[in-house]
Amino acid sequence: MEGCDDGNAVNDDGCTNACTVPTCGDGVVQATEACDDGNPIDTDACTTACTAAACGDGFLQAGEACDAGAGNSDGGDCTLGCTIAVCGDGLVHDQGSGDEACDNGPNNGPNNGCLAGCQLNVCGDGKLGPAEACDDGNQVTGDGCSPVCKFETCGSGVVDPGEQCDDGVDHDQDDGCTDLCLTPCAATASPSRAWASSATSTSPTATAAPAP
Repeated sequence: MEGCDDGNAVNDDGCTNACTVPTCGDGVVQATEACDDGNPIDTDACTTACTAAACGDGFLQAGEACDAGAGNSDGGDCTLGCTIAVCGDGLVHDQGSGDEACDNGPNNGPNNGCLAGCQLNVCGDGKLGPAEACDDGNQVTGDGCSPVCKFETCGSGVVDPGEQCDDGVDHDQDDGCTDLCLTPCAATASPSRAWASSATSTSPTATAAPAP
């Protein structure tokens, strides 16, 4: 029984040479099909939908490590390039099973903004970051490295133990904080003058020697 008969020898029109209505999977590539290999295999070069195999079609093809179809994402477990997301690939894997905070690819690592484990290099983690002068792994003051990862020295802009003030050593001695991290009153008090004054007031008064 014929499904059709158009009386011609053209195989890729509306009626095949076998007098059947063309369908995907009949092995004949029609105008609306990208391919048709006539088999029910989705993992070869032509899918059962008569589309050419491609990353993102949801079928694992040769050369692909994964393919979640519409679920592919550069932030997900399977990337848009059909590769499995890994730390160091330059893509921030923060969806699905991902817990990456950053990924700078080959620039991950010590002294960089993103560490080798794809976590941000932050002050207090004990790992020296690009904007840090020090990092002792804590947020404690008075130990040489401040909670903002700056050395605890006069001029850091943070009032550290032993300092009365700290304006970053701006060379303005009249703004309430001198370049010695002292308030103006404390800075102008001269220890040498105070000692001299004290010595004068406590010295015994000279007396004339008794006449022989």
